[in-house]
Amino acid sequence: MNTLLHTATTIVTVVFIAAVLYSLYSAYRRHQRKANKKKDLETKEHVKVDNLHQYDIQPQDGYYKYPLEGHTCVRRFPQRFTALSLTLANDQPYSICLIAFADYDHGELKDTHYFYVRPPENDLSKVADWNIQWDEIKKADEFGEYWNAGMCRLFTDRTLVAHNAEYVLGCITHALAIYGIEAPSFRYIDTLEIAKKLYHFDSNQLPAICDEMDIDIEEHNILNEAMAVGQFLLTAKKDYPMYVPRIHFVSSEPTEQDHLASLISLVEREECTPEEMFSPQPVDSALLQTLIDKKYIEPGEKPGTYYATDSGLDFAESLS
Repeated sequence: MNTLLHTATTIVTVVFIAAVLYSLYSAYRRHQRKANKKKDLETKEHVKVDNLHQYDIQPQDGYYKYPLEGHTCVRRFPQRFTALSLTLANDQPYSICLIAFADYDHGELKDTHYFYVRPPENDLSKVADWNIQWDEIKKADEFGEYWNAGMCRLFTDRTLVAHNAEYVLGCITHALAIYGIEAPSFRYIDTLEIAKKLYHFDSNQLPAICDEMDIDIEEHNILNEAMAVGQFLLTAKKDYPMYVPRIHFVSSEPTEQDHLASLISLVEREECTPEEMFSPQPVDSALLQTLIDKKYIEPGEKPGTYYATDSGLDFAESLS
């Protein structure tokens, strides 16, 4: 009996010592990985942009804005979209140092992404947040590195939503240009456009809008800003259910499906004439007939008008 008890005690002691040693070893490995990661960040060789300032743009009326190519648009409310916001290190649009994304699906926040970005030079003259210092932000990847590592997927095959979206996407395009990366096609909704169209705010700056609409927004919190942009779009939809926002397409053209969904959205809540559906463009008889043949629209109560069917609404909502 004593021998059995002694053996059991010995086994327990050995197991306990092994557990302690394993715990110490695991802690040591974690410390080493953390130290190695810190060393890698501090010693990583980043891409140097040759003659960076050849890419500088000059201000127009005191406003630095990288131009986007001409675009077309359709009108509909996307069921899924990604809101984004960014912060620049200095006046040049390529100097992105923070960027955040908020993914929404059928009115609900589904996912968020947040990145510190190493600007191409040590000039943080436009950064208002004193917590952002070069010694820390220089350890982050550059925008081109993030893009090639997979950030590009956050921009493609989805509707982007931003406040002053043409400016924001111009910054993205400019940041890609300095690294020799061709910008993809974008489709976007501009919440600044919606604010000016539907409301009469004293200021159309995002913080002022959010303050008036009781939307949570925190100063110097870029992720919170991205979520606030998405919340504003959803709130505007509730306030003005008859309004259908414009989706702008850059470097691409809307597909026939995009056009069909747009027309369906315009007759979702009220019947319209073909002239009203296609305005300001002339009526496309072939496209109108396609909607009728697919039973996506049906005649309204008033002669010469049409109304969206359930199958038409299902089709429009199926698009991203």
